[in-house]
Amino acid sequence: MQPLRIESQYFGSIHYIQQIARANAAVIDIHEPFKKMSYRNRTTIISAQGPLLLTVPLQAGRDQKSPMQDVKICYRQNWPNKHMKTLASCYRRSPFYEYYEDAISQLLNNKPIYLVDLNMRIISWLSSALKSEFNISKTNETLPYVDPHFIDVRDSSNSIATIQNVAYQDYPQVFMDKQSFIPNASILDLLFCMGSTSNIYLKDSGL
Repeated sequence: MQPLRIESQYFGSIHYIQQIARANAAVIDIHEPFKKMSYRNRTTIISAQGPLLLTVPLQAGRDQKSPMQDVKICYRQNWPNKHMKTLASCYRRSPFYEYYEDAISQLLNNKPIYLVDLNMRIISWLSSALKSEFNISKTNETLPYVDPHFIDVRDSSNSIATIQNVAYQDYPQVFMDKQSFIPNASILDLLFCMGSTSNIYLKDSGL
């Protein structure tokens, strides 16, 4: 089977991680232009009020046209601390938050210069946390917009069509006493709520 051509995401959505986990091979396109309003520098977690975006601020802002490999993270504000405080506020009640908290804090506070480097470190950590070996690499050069050597799934994991057409299997989220199940959140939501059994969910769910 042809390898997947996929975008780089910040703590990717559940369906994004499942695409990588189930693929024979996946190649992250780091030469594509940065795409604003995408999940390349943001992720959706679940708060008591519903979905909440965590966004990594970028030098030159979100309107830049740089290739993904050249996009730099902005640290003028201490966003890693803000993200960790928000995660604690939303997930301290979850069964497994404390198990992963220190590793996530270390990932963010290492302060890599480039967004791609942060996202690749996250993917590597997720592979270990999920006890799932990802066969994943990065592009070595700019690819044609349409390349027959790859199955192009970029931006498919968070599309409205995907969310509407995919059958989701519920798992116990933190605030289900206040709101209905919210599908395809950040992989962090699944990890904090399901721990090591997240890997089974990714393989066996109807996602």
